[in-house]
Amino acid sequence: MGIWVAHEWKIPRILIGLLVLELPLTVLMLVLMGVADPNTYRTRLWQDGANAKFNSDPSIILYSYANYKPLAPPLVWSQYMTTFNVVISVLSMFILLVKGAMFTMHFFYPIISVVVHAVLIALYATSLHNQTSGDYLDPAHPSVRPWYLTQSCAQYAGPGNYGYCLQARASVYAVAVMMILFIAYFGYSIWCAIPTEKEKQERETERLADLHMKKLSTFDANEFEMDNKTVFLNLPKTPATPSFGALNPMTPRTTAFTRLNGGKAPEPTLGSPAGSSRALPFREQYGSSSHYAP
Repeated sequence: MGIWVAHEWKIPRILIGLLVLELPLTVLMLVLMGVADPNTYRTRLWQDGANAKFNSDPSIILYSYANYKPLAPPLVWSQYMTTFNVVISVLSMFILLVKGAMFTMHFFYPIISVVVHAVLIALYATSLHNQTSGDYLDPAHPSVRPWYLTQSCAQYAGPGNYGYCLQARASVYAVAVMMILFIAYFGYSIWCAIPTEKEKQERETERLADLHMKKLSTFDANEFEMDNKTVFLNLPKTPATPSFGALNPMTPRTTAFTRLNGGKAPEPTLGSPAGSSRALPFREQYGSSSHYAP
């Protein structure tokens, strides 16, 4: 992430508060959607609405199959809606646990939160649309909204269905509250993802420091080879063999004997090969056999 995306949360207590608020709401979603799955009360409420002339009758689906012209049930009364709600409630719990772990380990950046909650908003908006969609299967009794959202549960719910009517209504409200919560997440995350001028300067300084360290640590083979060549060329050269009659070069051996000779370099003698010197000091002083007489 570049300098245009912040890494830190502004006022982290707001995020902590949102996470704490999300936990009981997610648990409530799991309970409500789990009770409704697979078809605890969906067909019962559908039938109650048909008895009150608010929507189509569930038997129309059976008649369509009997006449070899199958009809799909309205979305609000379909198994797809119930399964979809169960899936997003389980997914919401999983994402909540991951968000909490990532925030604790300082890996939950605002830009990640923007993407995650944009997806959750889309999922919950779809769920809200499914639960509030109309029933137009029976042209004689069309409905724009499910009857339990616009009518009294106490008045129109059948025997034993009053609690189910309240649960169906509560599931719609829970989905709406969760979507509002995720919208709050989304807006807060966008605000935190936009860095201030101070944060931009800090990020730019860190980026330049990283580039400098990479340059220092990068191994340049060509430069290393050129350095080796330079060092090799600067090494002391071994003198070439001089031609006949030239003075003997000052080799380390000559220098040592010069010091033994009192600082004077030995001079070449007549008849000696080029580059040879006169008798060594040790030979002149100690060469006679008289020195070694018994």
